[in-house]
Amino acid sequence: MPPELLQPALLTFGLLVLGCLVWAIFWRATAFPYEAANPLLSAAERAFYTTLRKAVGADYALFIKVRLADIIQVESGLTGKRRSSAFNRIKAKHVDFVACDPETFRVVCAIELDDRSHRQQARQDRDDFVDAALAAADVPILHVPTQKSYSPDKLRQQVLQAVRGNSVPARKITP
Repeated sequence: MPPELLQPALLTFGLLVLGCLVWAIFWRATAFPYEAANPLLSAAERAFYTTLRKAVGADYALFIKVRLADIIQVESGLTGKRRSSAFNRIKAKHVDFVACDPETFRVVCAIELDDRSHRQQARQDRDDFVDAALAAADVPILHVPTQKSYSPDKLRQQVLQAVRGNSVPARKITP
């Protein structure tokens, strides 16, 4: 290669390599545009969870933020658009806590910690739907209002009542 072309060729090659590096870094950053989320539980939820664990002891396995679609499923007889529509109504909703039989992991009770956001109409509509869907699937739900502190004994009684089906019946809504 003639010496007068060597410098422009090296400059072009260097710019090409630099461009590839910049593109690779930019592509990688946008191909996976994720970052760590906040903790799974808020401070109020953590305080409640700690007491709930004490309340149920080894009688139940507890899980947090469980998708409704992992607790209930669309009836097997529905097909097509009706099935898709029914599934779409549950796939993105979750309940705060789930108590399960520790041996079979069958869900015995869903538990919602109701903070002041549950006073908003949109949230009440969501709660009505979740309550009715769980009731249709014979899964009890326990709503516990947020408090500064909780009694493990009282909370245990509430969970046991819900598991036995003695909780307040779900509000009726039209599907």
